[in-house]
Amino acid sequence: MTEFNRTESTLTESATTGMSPGGAVATGVLREAEAWTSAQCELGSGMGAIWADWLRRQQEAIDATTRSFQQMFECRNPADFALIQQQWLADAARRGASDISALACDSIALTCRVAGTDRHGARSHSPPVRGAGRTKAGEEPSQRAAAA
Repeated sequence: MTEFNRTESTLTESATTGMSPGGAVATGVLREAEAWTSAQCELGSGMGAIWADWLRRQQEAIDATTRSFQQMFECRNPADFALIQQQWLADAARRGASDISALACDSIALTCRVAGTDRHGARSHSPPVRGAGRTKAGEEPSQRAAAA
């Protein structure tokens, strides 16, 4: 008897709403699939932007290294050679640390943006901001953290 009542109420609902019970499930599944696809698309484009930015920074590092090596090659004074070498090493270490920091910050910002959460894990009710995790050349890690 209970089974009959559930079927009868379902038939009554579908007649009044114009949607079959299976249609509501299909609509829900399609809505979730669309949300998942949208998140994957945003994640893919965000990762593309992060890697393009990282490749740009790597190109800048290669250019700076080429200039430093050219200066070392042309240098005839051992003291100047040592200074150029030390400056190159310090710049390379600074760039490496900055790249790792930027990659971590951008990845966290992208993950939070795609997941729709803020930095503390709470769900965000505002729409995601595109490009919020992108960094600019020469920006310090504290500036990136404040921007994110």
